[in-house]
Amino acid sequence: MQNKFFQRAINRILAALVLLAFGSESRMKAAEPLPRAICSVIREVYIPSPKPGVSPIVGVQYLGKGLRRREFLGQQSKSDLPEKMKVRFSDDNGRNWSPPAPLDTGADSLRQGEISREDLSFAVNFDPASRRTIEMVFQRVFLGDASDVLHQYWKGDKKFYDHMMYRLSSDDGRTWTTERQLTFEAGAVFNPTNWANPDYLHSNELYGGYDVTLLRNGQIAYPASIRVAHADDDEDLKVRATVPKYASPVSGYVGGVTCFLGKWNKKKNDYDWTHSEPVFVPIRVSTRGLGEPTIAELKDGRLLLEMRGSNAGLDPVKYPSHKWISLSKDGGKTWSPVTDLRYDTGEPFYAPASFAKFIRSHKTGKLYWIGNISPKPADGNGPRYPLYIAEVDEKIPALKKSTLTVIDDRGPEDTKAVQFSNFSLLENRKTLDLELFLSRFGEKPGSKFSANAYKYTLTFR
Repeated sequence: MQNKFFQRAINRILAALVLLAFGSESRMKAAEPLPRAICSVIREVYIPSPKPGVSPIVGVQYLGKGLRRREFLGQQSKSDLPEKMKVRFSDDNGRNWSPPAPLDTGADSLRQGEISREDLSFAVNFDPASRRTIEMVFQRVFLGDASDVLHQYWKGDKKFYDHMMYRLSSDDGRTWTTERQLTFEAGAVFNPTNWANPDYLHSNELYGGYDVTLLRNGQIAYPASIRVAHADDDEDLKVRATVPKYASPVSGYVGGVTCFLGKWNKKKNDYDWTHSEPVFVPIRVSTRGLGEPTIAELKDGRLLLEMRGSNAGLDPVKYPSHKWISLSKDGGKTWSPVTDLRYDTGEPFYAPASFAKFIRSHKTGKLYWIGNISPKPADGNGPRYPLYIAEVDEKIPALKKSTLTVIDDRGPEDTKAVQFSNFSLLENRKTLDLELFLSRFGEKPGSKFSANAYKYTLTFR
């Protein structure tokens, strides 16, 4: 039954790829700015670059259901490696802040012999069912110095392992429970005295999403990327032989996405977790699998799962890169075959390998999507511009093309490597404006990390 389900999904995707490769180029137009945007956008420097080759990074979250904010501050001079992390808090919606305090969460400070580790807050939300704030914590264990391990990874030698933890707070993030692990298979649990236990490292590997979604049925949904066993067909075998080693998992596996569903259990003061069967695509559709997933609940109760894909190592015209979606009609237990996210006109669009976010405005009641749409065939991770916001047509579902509004785009002073991704997003609980925090990597010549961190304020009309 699973094979038939998967084959239908493949056929649907391949049919779309054939259409794109033969004669559909005229339909794949770059998004054009609207004569009247759906919101105003104000951009301001939030933290300037401290020195060439170093960019500040910012992440802002609400803790609890009130106005208490937490802000992570750090620096970045190497890909995927935040450093010098600090945290500060505000109890008045960001008007006044506590002094920044150092955090021992980065690989530059967490060490156990030659092993290094980073712990990063990936997602936070207040759950009315539990009356607690839940935080999803990403843990990455490096078998060696983090910078060296990541350098070797891009050469095809992977020596780091990802897992997801969670913790709870009943006092708006002032105190937390011990961390608990999200699992989907048998395996050893994390041992604080032995980070590199192979039975732990090689089981329950997860890369979680950046949002915890509250469902109307009282549960929470949290999507995460996992490795899925899958036998390559002849075409995938050919593709796997040509793409860079880092771009795809080892033979016999692809990168997929599963949905964790949490239901609050009052007796044990914890969640009971279940998870769905994973959704996935062959590597000729996405060489690096499906990742950085996000979920929105539509007005009719369906769940919309959006995922990043990548055509790294492939011809970007023959194998176009898109945003990928799946739907659930039963609260996240099962999911439809994967297909590409489109405009409400039926037109496809190009998108790089970068994450996107959904957010429902309390001001308009509408669901919005924020992400990169490329003006030309995307090649792996780029180009990561422009950054758009668009309203979601929740019946199809699709992006309403007439609502496309540019948040930021490459300007005449920006380099070709500029990117508008890896952003932090929240809705201001007093003004109901959206606040987006982003480091404009690549905005200046030289190192792509010679960039400022900016705050964007989006006010709906």
